[in-house]
Amino acid sequence: MTQTLIQDLLIILAAGLLAGIVCRLISVSVLIGYLLVGTLLGQGLLGWVSGEQHQLEQFAEVGVFLLLFTIGLEFSLDDLPQLGRFFLIGGVLQMVLVAVPVACGLLWLGYGWQAAGLIAAAISFSSTVLVFKALSEWGQAEQPHGQRAIAILLFQDVALVPLLLLVPLLTGSEAAPNVWQYVSLGLVSVLFVLAVVVLRRFLSSWLIPRFASFRSPEL
Repeated sequence: MTQTLIQDLLIILAAGLLAGIVCRLISVSVLIGYLLVGTLLGQGLLGWVSGEQHQLEQFAEVGVFLLLFTIGLEFSLDDLPQLGRFFLIGGVLQMVLVAVPVACGLLWLGYGWQAAGLIAAAISFSSTVLVFKALSEWGQAEQPHGQRAIAILLFQDVALVPLLLLVPLLTGSEAAPNVWQYVSLGLVSVLFVLAVVVLRRFLSSWLIPRFASFRSPEL
């Protein structure tokens, strides 16, 4: 099992390196190369990487977590008020302008309104990780259009939560949560955000300066 995992990782790293070099030579985002070689190496095509033990999925989740962490390092909560109108107006317009035509097309094709609504909503979302990474890679994240794109991405992340809560209702699931479960989840979410804000202020105003006063790189 360990030997297979190491072999798969070596194949993935070597293929990713080659894909990254090729993408740099032709001046496209390395993310495109990673997606293509991932598709090529998987069971759907060459089958060089099996992932039968699901260990690679755990590595992939760690990779996404680290990528989100780097995004967090480049973005501050202090920047959010500056994105206010782009966050709300731009986010709503982007999702509506994508979801409504798609839903109408699906209804015309004979889909039910629940299925059409879910598919249209899903298509209206973008990948925050991929888009933010691409903007940073091209040096566009700090540009006005890059900031507008980031605001829309953040709105999509926020809009994902109520959409997920509506899925059981739209699918007609018997296990659909009641109203109180929605309210309690909303309260927990608000408390979590408030806790993050308070913890951030505590760390920045007291704990981090306290550690810095020791003048110890190890600490």
